[in-house]
Amino acid sequence: MKLAVHFPVFSKIFFLVKRYFSLRLWCFLIFYLIINNVFFWLAHLITYSQRYDIVLEYVWIIPLLCLRKKWSLVLFTITYICIYIFDILYWIKQFYHYDNLSEFVDLLYFIPQAPKLYWLFLGIILGNLILSLFLILKYLVRLASTQMIVPLSVLYLLFAICFYDYRGANLSDRYQTVGWWGSYYETIQNLKFNTQFFWRGTLKPEFYDWPHGGVLQKQINIQHPPKKILFILNESWGTFVPEHGAINSSVKAPLLNLPNVQLIAQGENPALHSTIMGELRELCDLKAKSSNFKLGPFDKFKKCVPVRLQKQGYTVQAFHGSYAKMYDRKDWYPHMDLQDAHFFPQFSNIKQCHSFPGACDYNIVHDVSAANKSAQGKSFIYWLTLNTHHPYSELDMLGANTYDCHQPLFNGRQEACRNLNLQHQFFQVLADEIKAGGFKDTDIVVVGDHSPPIMLDKYKDSFKPDSVPYIHVRVN
Repeated sequence: MKLAVHFPVFSKIFFLVKRYFSLRLWCFLIFYLIINNVFFWLAHLITYSQRYDIVLEYVWIIPLLCLRKKWSLVLFTITYICIYIFDILYWIKQFYHYDNLSEFVDLLYFIPQAPKLYWLFLGIILGNLILSLFLILKYLVRLASTQMIVPLSVLYLLFAICFYDYRGANLSDRYQTVGWWGSYYETIQNLKFNTQFFWRGTLKPEFYDWPHGGVLQKQINIQHPPKKILFILNESWGTFVPEHGAINSSVKAPLLNLPNVQLIAQGENPALHSTIMGELRELCDLKAKSSNFKLGPFDKFKKCVPVRLQKQGYTVQAFHGSYAKMYDRKDWYPHMDLQDAHFFPQFSNIKQCHSFPGACDYNIVHDVSAANKSAQGKSFIYWLTLNTHHPYSELDMLGANTYDCHQPLFNGRQEACRNLNLQHQFFQVLADEIKAGGFKDTDIVVVGDHSPPIMLDKYKDSFKPDSVPYIHVRVN
């Protein structure tokens, strides 16, 4: 009472704060923020992923919940789902870089054939959305009231004026958003590399020259090519950064240790982020603005290696362990003169491997070798490998690991270690086929399609992000 007499202004402020900024409001805000962020906090601990600790878009829509009207709750639910979808899409970019939403939707078509790990992730993401909305609309809404709208507005204003801290994403850091709080709207508006982050599902690919050029045309000399060529686009073959020299050399050592194999060239070349762009880069020295290759136009495919070699009298064949519908290859391969393409299950052994559904490369190599051996005259074979695909399953290993994933070098790099073991196995399988008499008098060019995606490792920098290795050998 004495306080109110001597300090009337402070007492009124205290009364207003106590009335409008009640414990109920603070409990509501704390529980709400936990519900829509705890999934990402836990994901950070498990997958070492990055994201704003609090995404502000979720906070801005709280007044809709406070109105507690049927229409406002419906609008809140719709808005919340949209924010969540955008949140997930942006979060996924640090694991798999895609340029636009249409590319991401293209990936969803292949969910039925995806590894079980991807199904698990999808189930957890969907389950988290359902659980979050259930907790908010069933229980948390009971704490909300229209009286909270005014104090929330004051908090918004104070936050915007005094505390707002935008921390954006860094393109060189695998598209991670870092900071205590932040808005994806600001991130998208301020970063040039996100200008393509919109829906363009019907946009034609608009093929144009890849400025760096692919490895294949540089190595085979398209004007005077070798009589027999085996070109292998090797799934997720990257340049390992820690202990750069020793590890990378040992991966391809089985091939180079053969007495009848002559090394022509090896090195690295700039690369994009997806297999389909790797195919375009290597076969045609082209790049595209979208992955909708089937939409054409295909006039620039005239410069593709298979087209040019077929005009020189080469027989052209292609092999890939997955399905023909993946990335609509059945539609645009023929425009590259890859009509004679073998997809799953068109192989002598259709046992499926685990890293990605499809035939096993260690079996396909026999079909590729047989095709090379039976080819009359000049021959070009394109082989797109599959089993070194993320998540790099140990179940696809034929024997003991070459690299001990428990050694200190691979602490926090288990996915990277599994990738290296599978890559070493691939080169060993290829070397074993050469030992058995396959690919005699053949030039073999092996190039990585893209840097290996790393999802669950603590350290995401195991491989160079924007370049891939290659090797060119001649089998005598």
